[in-house]
Amino acid sequence: METTPHPTQKLKSLEGRYVSLALADGSRIDDVELVSAGRPPLETIWVVVSGMDTFLSVAQVVAAWEPVSHRNEAA
Repeated sequence: METTPHPTQKLKSLEGRYVSLALADGSRIDDVELVSAGRPPLETIWVVVSGMDTFLSVAQVVAAWEPVSHRNEAA
């Protein structure tokens, strides 16, 4: 049985990349740079949205993925 990584582990694996985020309130933030997934004891992630530093609670993020357009650029 395959296990789904904890959201924090998934976020850490995407640091330094462009990501899309699904938030607990049902909204999404697409194509933002994930600068930092946070480090204990901090419970915030740092993303750059339209050139502005933005900080979100790790608890707000329910899913994170690398958009297809950016996956192709990394290859």
